[in-house]
Amino acid sequence: MGLCESKSDKQALINENNNNSEKINNPGSSQINQITNSQNNSQIKEKTPNGIIKESIKSAEEKSNKNENIPSVLKSQNNISQTSGIKNSTINPLNNLNSQIKTSNAENPVESRLSSVIKNNSSRMNNFSNFTCVKSFKSHNDSISHIIELDSGYVASGSYDKTINIWDLNNTEPVNTIKTSGRVFCLLEFIPGILLCGTDNSEIEMWNIKEENNVNLFTFKGHLLWVNCLTKCNDNYFASGSNDSDIRIWDYNEKKPYNVLSEHGEGVLTLITLKDGKLCSGSADLTIKIWDWENSICIATLQGHTAWVKCLCQLSNGLIVSGADDKTIKIWNNNNCVLTLAEHKKTVRKICQISDNLIASGSFDKTIKIWDINNNRCVQTLEGHLSKIICLLLHSTGYLISSSGDNEIKIWKS
Repeated sequence: MGLCESKSDKQALINENNNNSEKINNPGSSQINQITNSQNNSQIKEKTPNGIIKESIKSAEEKSNKNENIPSVLKSQNNISQTSGIKNSTINPLNNLNSQIKTSNAENPVESRLSSVIKNNSSRMNNFSNFTCVKSFKSHNDSISHIIELDSGYVASGSYDKTINIWDLNNTEPVNTIKTSGRVFCLLEFIPGILLCGTDNSEIEMWNIKEENNVNLFTFKGHLLWVNCLTKCNDNYFASGSNDSDIRIWDYNEKKPYNVLSEHGEGVLTLITLKDGKLCSGSADLTIKIWDWENSICIATLQGHTAWVKCLCQLSNGLIVSGADDKTIKIWNNNNCVLTLAEHKKTVRKICQISDNLIASGSFDKTIKIWDINNNRCVQTLEGHLSKIICLLLHSTGYLISSSGDNEIKIWKS
């Protein structure tokens, strides 16, 4: 955020989570039975596009039979070869890659603005200028788990204090505060003004933040454990990843489940939509998977990390970047690891792209590192947060925004 199966270990992990730990509990049969008994209506059958009927929830017996000891290398279902990560290589395999990628969906306004920022940064940062902190916000009373840019240009922050704050970057106080039913782990603006949030009570709340009183429009239910990540699949569907090891696809307009992707062996910790419309997920089972979500098919399994995969990012040239509890950043091309960056001292929790050749990584070591991936080196380390970095965001204004376990948001300018 290892895994445990004994009662004492599970209780210790639950207590750790209540103290705002980033660790994830591996659900045992007793925990799932308890939740299932209280959610009798959650076991529904769903029909995938290819006509296959599948159960939306795995049996408690299947869940409890997971192996406690995770092997360092898991077998790939798709027999994909994995190349070794490259550290301090003098030859960079990224330099000759084709940057043309097929896109299946039009970019939303925020993504379009960010694309322009990355292009502008790429030309402006040929001579790299160091980032400096220009502003700090502090209104939350607990760790800030996620920050996103809204269509309006405002920033939304979700926290373990069970609130979502909306920020105008010109002010140091939030312009709006939403009180949620549980600790907020992830946010997604599905359409302008409609905000989805995943919580520790296994639900996804949908809020209309355009209304003065922040109307809770609907709650999506189905996961057995807390919801770690959300991503928009297309204009009609979104996906959620949970500690119950499932990825659920939801029909936004019909407000109902569409299908379930259930091939991860442990909790799903991070989830993104790729530029070709496929999903990419990272898990506590140490793997990254690529999904044809419409047909419920895992089409690739990427192996290389030796600990839980905490974050994913797709670069403008189509390459996938991952960060993990093993303190490393890996860059993937055609499902093979082509570069490994290893200077962080603790978990790499978040990664975002700044320009064509620069990425930023936030770590539990309290630092943000700026990397020149063309030259395989860290060009700057940002310090200032008093606790672990949990989220990073490149804003369309060009600012780099960070959130932390110190309950603070910082804005960095280059």
